[in-house]
Amino acid sequence: MTGDESGRDDPRPDDESARADGGATAHATPAANETRSGDRARQVLGVARREYCVLSRARWTYGLAALFGAFSLAVVGLTGTATGPSGAGALLVTLAELSVYLVPLAALALGYGTVVGADERGTLELLMSVPLGRTELLVGKYLGRAATLAVGTALGLGAGAVVVLVRFGPAVLPAYLHYLLTAVAVGAAFLALGVCVSAATTEKARALGAALLAWVWFVLVYDLAALGVVVALDPPGWLLSALVVANPADVLRLVVLSLVPTSGGGVGAALATTAVPTAALLVGLALWVVAPLAVGGRLLARRA
Repeated sequence: MTGDESGRDDPRPDDESARADGGATAHATPAANETRSGDRARQVLGVARREYCVLSRARWTYGLAALFGAFSLAVVGLTGTATGPSGAGALLVTLAELSVYLVPLAALALGYGTVVGADERGTLELLMSVPLGRTELLVGKYLGRAATLAVGTALGLGAGAVVVLVRFGPAVLPAYLHYLLTAVAVGAAFLALGVCVSAATTEKARALGAALLAWVWFVLVYDLAALGVVVALDPPGWLLSALVVANPADVLRLVVLSLVPTSGGGVGAALATTAVPTAALLVGLALWVVAPLAVGGRLLARRA
């Protein structure tokens, strides 16, 4: 409140009014801050719910469920006829190797239009009128899309879990569910990367191109480069662990390979012999979510 406004609204002198206002603010600050924090959290969740509803109306949830359902059922149905530990191990390894291609692609496809798509539809300006920071707004949109991705992936891969339960028995189900949860977490990391790409571009075609380049790098090129480093330098365990955590797709492959005995060469063999602590994998995936959203929030603020 300015001095002129204070003089009009309050008959007390300005200095007395300031002292009274200051004292009231000092006493009200903790409760006011808590209220504001609660309001902002509700607004973020409101943005997330709106995003989830928009994507549900666009049939994204059903499309992802159908995609991952067809994928899991095809892999379970086509991975040999053997039952028991050897058949289950081959199934999980096949799922991991193919999921490394499919999960990042689906997550990036869902994420690259988050900001630039809203801009083209004319709804971004309306969203920016919400009294939220740009990073908080981006987090809300990300949470809505992450929920869509998680529900679609869980429903699709859950269909495969039913067949796995019937075919291999309940003993294999924990390993399959472990794979499912890891696939959802890795998808969330790539979704955050797609959201960041969307905030960095002003045209949907460019965002799509950048998302495809990210997919090529993490799914195809990175593993070749990492394998070259392993062969040429024979790095110590900590460096090999860092190479794994630096690529979310390799985290999915490593988790599944750690669940079953495997043999062979290439990246799979290198990862199978890598003992990365679970805490390091979780921290790495968390950073892959937090860092792109933080960068995307700054880019969105500059764009506004």
